[in-house]
Amino acid sequence: MKRSAFVSLAGTATLLALSGKYSAFAQPPTGGKLVNTPEKRQDYTRRLLKELCTDIGPRPCGSEGFARGAKIIRKEMELSLPQVSYDRFEFEKWELVSAPEFILAGQRIEVVPVSGGNGTPEEGIKGVLKKTSTGFSLVDALSGQTKVLFSIAPFSKAITSYQSRTQPPALPSFSIGKQDVPLLERGVQNKASAWIKARVRFIPHTQGLNIIGRIPGKRKEEIIFLAHADTVYSGPGANDNTASVIVMLMLAHAAAARGCDHTLTFVATDNEEFGLMGANHYAEKRLSDNTMKNMRFVVNFDSLTYGPNLWISSKQDDIKNLIRTIHKDLNIKSTPIFDDSDGFVMDSEPFRPSGAKALHANSRGYDEKTLPVYHRPDDNANNVPLDCAEIGFLVFDEFIRRVDKM
Repeated sequence: MKRSAFVSLAGTATLLALSGKYSAFAQPPTGGKLVNTPEKRQDYTRRLLKELCTDIGPRPCGSEGFARGAKIIRKEMELSLPQVSYDRFEFEKWELVSAPEFILAGQRIEVVPVSGGNGTPEEGIKGVLKKTSTGFSLVDALSGQTKVLFSIAPFSKAITSYQSRTQPPALPSFSIGKQDVPLLERGVQNKASAWIKARVRFIPHTQGLNIIGRIPGKRKEEIIFLAHADTVYSGPGANDNTASVIVMLMLAHAAAARGCDHTLTFVATDNEEFGLMGANHYAEKRLSDNTMKNMRFVVNFDSLTYGPNLWISSKQDDIKNLIRTIHKDLNIKSTPIFDDSDGFVMDSEPFRPSGAKALHANSRGYDEKTLPVYHRPDDNANNVPLDCAEIGFLVFDEFIRRVDKM
């Protein structure tokens, strides 16, 4: 190579480093070519669903599975984003020690313990069932004292849910499936004996891990996207919320390839299923360093693949009108759903002090297929409708393009 050519290349690299477009010694973004056609986006989604959901499985907060998944997500971000980092925090981890068992009148019935809740003693808890306003309870046969609470799953079989620890400790709580309600009602009528057991433990000083990717723009004003990367302990979380994380990664690749005026931040949060701890920690960090005020739009993705019809929650009429216009202009064959609830929902809620315009995106349309697997082991890669991931990408890629020029 001639010396003049070498000097020219070296000068270009120095200017890029000084401008902040790429970090020192980094290569230009390469992820854009992975998602620049519908076919490539489908392949990309399939690959990451396999790596995260099929190969790893459940990735609850604080688990080895989550740590493995976080490395994959970070590696994907590093293909395109000049600034990628972990945001670490500590929390008290809840863990199921033994498989739950519930026997009513000699018949075994599926139950799922509420994560964060207390377990039973080693010997389990005996009693009789009683109907309540919200489900059922297990009470002591002699004293009538309530020992265990049961809630009814909203869609189908028993599911995982969350409750925070309280003082004094709350009663052990379990979910039961809708299909088993007649069995429990019969048990109430017959005053049948019941026994339940589930051992849990709490592990202090467990590490939580958000994955943060940023594209510094020409302006400080920021558009931030959030999608939780953790799953419930009982399932691989393909629809809730791995597919949404993948859509967010594809948006990051596409935006990095073309460049933006706004600063774009993409956050794969930890611990959403266990009390929004990851989002809360990152929001506190942004408040403490006085940068939350830069946020102009806050967008939270949660379950974008329940159906082709995006469900948009926002109080901002201009956001809703923009989503409608994008659907019309791109000729997207689905019907978005809108409500007037606050866009600061779930993982975006801690960012309310930013004063930004907020949008929470869910979806509906394939309810018979996708809702019954909610928080279940069969929320797997095979049950993700890939057309929904494509709709999510197309709509929000265009959303970024248009908002970025405002």
